[in-house]
Amino acid sequence: MGNSSTTVSLYSRSRISDICEYAFRNQRTGEQMTYESLGKHIGRSARWVSDVINGRATPSREDAEDFVRTCANHRAIRMLKHMYGDAPPPTDPRLMVSLTGTLYNLIKQCEDVLEAAKETIEWERSRRPWQSLTSSDERTLTHLGKQIEDIFQAGDDVHILMDERYGINPVVHQENWLVEARAQEIIVSDPRELMRRERQDLFFAGGTLL
Repeated sequence: MGNSSTTVSLYSRSRISDICEYAFRNQRTGEQMTYESLGKHIGRSARWVSDVINGRATPSREDAEDFVRTCANHRAIRMLKHMYGDAPPPTDPRLMVSLTGTLYNLIKQCEDVLEAAKETIEWERSRRPWQSLTSSDERTLTHLGKQIEDIFQAGDDVHILMDERYGINPVVHQENWLVEARAQEIIVSDPRELMRRERQDLFFAGGTLL
């Protein structure tokens, strides 16, 4: 069981214009932007916007992210992230009939991940550190990992419907979480600080600093 650098995605990079077109046709900005007004927002010409939407130009990842975020379509943002292996694809809208339904699904996924987490805790308690992982051990860990992915998907479905039904932009949740997480010092807020701490830990452990 090893690490893999392979990008997991259902979408080929050639579909990036399709994602941009979807975002443009289904804007969540409160106003229907034109090629020209969208171009102004992202520092591009109306011709460039037209070319991207119609598949005559292939935007870079950075440009495509600016494009779909300006259109404020969370499904398009998720599709783009999935294309680059950073997130699962969005759920089929036909399965998201109501906010209540997605919340029930979130509750079910929470219950499933709690059960898997308890099983994993008992598994780790019963094993010795020097024991090699068996195929059964790997199934226990990968099952937990899959349940965690389900939580991510279910939570994002709730974010999408809160946006589509009630106009609550998912960015608001991200910003609120970040403020609280930073205040409680539970995140890495500065990459150099993380490096400093790791070097400090290595020093006190008797290791060699590079």
